[in-house]
Amino acid sequence: MRDLSHHNPRSSRSFGKNIFWTLGAIVVVILLFIFIKNHNTIVNLITDGGLKSDNNRVNILLLGTGGEGHDGPNLSDTMIMASIDMNGKDVALVNIPRDLWVPKNQAKINSAYAAGQEKNGKGLVTAEKTVSNLFGIPIHYGLRLDFNGFVKAIDLVGGLDINVENSFEDNEYPIVGKENDTCGVEIEDISGATYFKDSTGSAQMLTEDNNPFSCRYEVLKFTKGPIHLDGETALKYVRSRHGTNGENSDFARSARQEKVLTAFRQKVFSTETLLNPKKVLDLANTFGRSIDTDIKPDEAPLLLKLAQRAKSANIRRIVLDSGRPDSLLDEGDPKDFFGAFALTPKNNKWQELAEYVQGEIFKNTQTLITPSPKAN
Repeated sequence: MRDLSHHNPRSSRSFGKNIFWTLGAIVVVILLFIFIKNHNTIVNLITDGGLKSDNNRVNILLLGTGGEGHDGPNLSDTMIMASIDMNGKDVALVNIPRDLWVPKNQAKINSAYAAGQEKNGKGLVTAEKTVSNLFGIPIHYGLRLDFNGFVKAIDLVGGLDINVENSFEDNEYPIVGKENDTCGVEIEDISGATYFKDSTGSAQMLTEDNNPFSCRYEVLKFTKGPIHLDGETALKYVRSRHGTNGENSDFARSARQEKVLTAFRQKVFSTETLLNPKKVLDLANTFGRSIDTDIKPDEAPLLLKLAQRAKSANIRRIVLDSGRPDSLLDEGDPKDFFGAFALTPKNNKWQELAEYVQGEIFKNTQTLITPSPKAN
């Protein structure tokens, strides 16, 4: 994990603003889809009384999933909680690590949406409750977008031009459709963990650092300098997790996501796109087939008005990571988490983690009055 203890505050603020307004671009297109499908119900355009909030803040959970055709199509690869002051003067973004362990669920937090979908088709509700219980913060709205829709949207705008800052190679990028290929390796499940036999016949636990299934992966290579990305290549660029040259950290991955999302935002808000009704409608319908949201039609224009007020807001980015002396999270022993890589609060102090997130979000508002987090 890259040491962030000496990062540039100005750069961090810029990063936060870019992420916020890029997400805003996506939300605008999605809300447009809601308008198109429900234009007769859009009546509340004057007051803001229809928005849910607590302590004068609206909290929105944003999820990114692989979608159909990907390994674990409903697992949340990206999780961001956005908390927006109703006056539009302050925005806090909490990047939630997908590997954060949830004791109550006995699973990583990225599985909450998938578990809800499998149980009763209410994945968004389950994800919102999981995040709310873990951090003791009410979630008012949720929005899930799968990567298939994002890939198609990038292709619809003619691809993206970005500048790759660091050359890197990833030898373990998963190939769609080969997620369960055993590659001729003998495997066995023991007490909830997966074991395989190595070349000597000895049993080894399957972990992220001990993976014999080389046929499941392709090699990605990105060279420093300008590049044009189609949808599929853009997805690979932002999802890569095992890159060389320092590109294997969550921070580096977030920076790549910010770069691609910002380029997409520029394309969406370009004159070429906005003055092309067919392209706008195609984008809206593309996202419409790839989203799950509990934003109601009469709340959509109110959220748009709130986003407009927050255009010049102070963007605060709250990082939950491991690897630094002052990080709040530790990497757990895979043996304690069914063989999976997982993150937990240092010394298992879940209450302190929740209080830290609450304090950061509500530092510019009143004290949050909410039940204690239900981590256990």
